[in-house]
Amino acid sequence: MRADDVSLHVLQRPFPEDFVAFYPYVRPEVLGPERSGWRGWLCRVIEEGVPGVTDRMIAARDTTTGEWVGVVWTSVSLACPELAHFGWFYVAERCQGLGVGGRVIATCLDTLGADGVRMIMLPTQIDNERAVGMYYRRGWELSIIDPRGGVWMVREPAGFYEQTFTPDPLRPIRAGEPQPSDYVPLDYLLSRPTAPIRLLPLGLVGNRRFMSFVHDWEGARHMVARQGGCPVALAVAVEEGGGSKLDVFGLDRRAMAVAATELADSVGRPWAEVAATDGLRRMALEDAGLHFEDSRSETVAGAEIALCRYVR
Repeated sequence: MRADDVSLHVLQRPFPEDFVAFYPYVRPEVLGPERSGWRGWLCRVIEEGVPGVTDRMIAARDTTTGEWVGVVWTSVSLACPELAHFGWFYVAERCQGLGVGGRVIATCLDTLGADGVRMIMLPTQIDNERAVGMYYRRGWELSIIDPRGGVWMVREPAGFYEQTFTPDPLRPIRAGEPQPSDYVPLDYLLSRPTAPIRLLPLGLVGNRRFMSFVHDWEGARHMVARQGGCPVALAVAVEEGGGSKLDVFGLDRRAMAVAATELADSVGRPWAEVAATDGLRRMALEDAGLHFEDSRSETVAGAEIALCRYVR
């Protein structure tokens, strides 16, 4: 078989019945036990769709047998249509190494580019050298690595991340509860290590920052700051220490302060611990009405850091 022996198809819901029967990532033997918790969400992607995004499958079919032999799922943000996820890439074993996967990826990039997508993110594993190399050759770069081996890779124009998530200082920023259309932009927002130590109380580090559709939104309080529909900051609060431990993330002090203020106003006894070197976040918390109380030292990942406690 050659790569030219496959036809490429851009599929949207409702998907063809034979494609639904083929889709590999709803089958336990393909998904594997370590990712079994994703199966319900992946079935939802295939059967009914996910709110807040436009999702499509770029699929390859063997022109001789009529069998589906490869697929990748793409999810484009409705709030920020220039952002897309690329994931759950699969090529049947008998077609691997023949260029079929490269044709699927090329069709995906052409399709997204024609729709105006400029930033494409994907998750993979750092020890999957073949996949990392394949993506790297096609324009993706490593973004952030989880200590357990997960990695984000991003494909985007230089500086576009900062441009997308830095709000216009002359336009209003408003905060509200998370909406499904926020999820893909939030994944992007949280995809860069912008401080040496991140202390988000839900442990959102590395590719565990993946928020989109499986995050436990009921496990904490969240507030999203938006400008023009695009999320520009996320505040999180969990019950801890006799109050509500608060944290906030964003690239802009004003946006972070808007999210943190709205959240602090809605929870009881808000407090925060921030690395002493994280000046931007400390200023945003002060803008939100929290004030410095004391500091302490803690060993994090083998390094001793100073933590500043803020209370309201």
